[in-house]
Amino acid sequence: MTTAPTTADSAEAAVQERIARLEFDLAGLDDPGNPLGAQQFLAADERRQLLPAAERLLDAFGLNAEFVPRELGGRLDRLDALARVLRAVFRRDAALGLGYGLTSFLAAVAVWTGGSTAQRRHTADLLLAGHRMACAYPEPPQGNAFLRNRLTARSDTGGYRLTGRKEAVNNAAGARALVLFAPGPEGPSAFLAPGVGTGDGLTLLPRRTTAGVRGCVIQGLAFDGWRLADDALLGPAGTGLAQAEAVFPLTRGAGLSMALGCADTALRTATAFARSRHARSSASLHTASTRAALVHAFADLLVCDCLSLVATRAPHLLPAESRTLGAVAKYLLPTVLNDMMDDLSIVLGVEAYAGGGSYGTFRKIARDLPMIGLGSAGTSASRTEIVAQLLRVPSLAPAGDPDRLAALFRPFDAALPPWTTGGTAADCDSLLDSVARTAEAAAGECGQALAEAAGILAVQARLLREACAELTAGPADRPISARAYALADRYALVVAGAACLGVWRHRPGSGFLSAPAWAAMALTRVACRLDKSAARRLSAGADELLTELLHRFDDARSYDLYATALGR
Repeated sequence: MTTAPTTADSAEAAVQERIARLEFDLAGLDDPGNPLGAQQFLAADERRQLLPAAERLLDAFGLNAEFVPRELGGRLDRLDALARVLRAVFRRDAALGLGYGLTSFLAAVAVWTGGSTAQRRHTADLLLAGHRMACAYPEPPQGNAFLRNRLTARSDTGGYRLTGRKEAVNNAAGARALVLFAPGPEGPSAFLAPGVGTGDGLTLLPRRTTAGVRGCVIQGLAFDGWRLADDALLGPAGTGLAQAEAVFPLTRGAGLSMALGCADTALRTATAFARSRHARSSASLHTASTRAALVHAFADLLVCDCLSLVATRAPHLLPAESRTLGAVAKYLLPTVLNDMMDDLSIVLGVEAYAGGGSYGTFRKIARDLPMIGLGSAGTSASRTEIVAQLLRVPSLAPAGDPDRLAALFRPFDAALPPWTTGGTAADCDSLLDSVARTAEAAAGECGQALAEAAGILAVQARLLREACAELTAGPADRPISARAYALADRYALVVAGAACLGVWRHRPGSGFLSAPAWAAMALTRVACRLDKSAARRLSAGADELLTELLHRFDDARSYDLYATALGR
């Protein structure tokens, strides 16, 4: 008797079908006959434009439907699924992924969370018609100067007038709608405004030149009493900061998860280079240092994907903790990915700086990846969020049985409730609490390598708790010590390790993820960042990962948790 597929099975199958279709349409990046191949994207990057043929393909695919909730006619119901679909785009070109895709999502999600029924319907119709959006989120005090926001809103009869500047807005010229945040008489407010060219008082500033994502058109906006009607207000007046904070858990993890597509291509490029070297070359696969660099990069990608999985599923399953988990992803992933690029550049040697040819894509990705980490909820703001969590840790209640969170760690589990934003602060730290128990399970169910790495993580989690207790032992009005900011790194790494342990603990019954080798190597990478001496003590599954890496290279499959079949 055959069991009928569940709704969740059908939903996951639909996601995989969309990814497969997009990969097939985009075809092989290294195919010289492909009009959407690497050389075409590199040429478009030199011209500082998005590749027109790729934009037309995404129009035909209806990529904007991925940003529109299902109840409004789109395909968006899971943040992790959205990120997986967009990886196919980022795998080819970060500028295309950011300029065509992510920027519109960043703007639209503020409407989904804070807009009226009419605003949500208007935004859905706009996106489903193929138009794009842009946004100017408020910049926290810890944010970067490149995106500094200096806007104010004053009341005017039947509406508001905006004055000031926003220095860098992606898609500013071509957007049909803008999501803006500006201090007003009632406090910071959010607005859903029409695009540039609609009314006096809004001037488009000259395009800014950037080192990375050069195809994105980034310009400033100058407001001089630009008038907006009352119905442009998103949510109640004065709630702009609260609305932005409600959006960040939905966007921090999703954006960086999409960017794993760039890192995937970088690793594939380095692997192709190593395989093409003759046996005596220092960059060939016969060299231990080359093998180690490739395996470490593969393991780092798996660590990043485990953390991305948790960060994108948390708004569905752990909404009260999603703000912290999103901040951890936004804080840690850019560091790990940029370090990975540095290590792989040693393998490529001088070819890492090639502007074109077979390896020009690597240099482009090295320029693009740091740009994706920018944003109003960037690294500094995310670290501040982590420090706030460190100060809460000593007063939090135990999280309970970690197995209750199984769905958080299962990459192919589509049975998720709708995401939730806002609400009360978390009363526990589920990932931090899960480490000791999951490490215990690792010690009893697997080989020595994973057990040792999990044991180091458990020790580091305990030491972190003790350090958090020391932070809060003094007077309540004592300034936050510099040590708290140093501990943010350790907290982020412990959470990333907990995510890897969780994915292994709730692994599928067969396939690559079911074996302990990947988890041992991933945890070893985390453990070595937490404790430098761990590199000398741990023996991990490097040989198994090298075999898997080369198999995925030959079979054209992605280097993330999903081993997605890539376009050829």
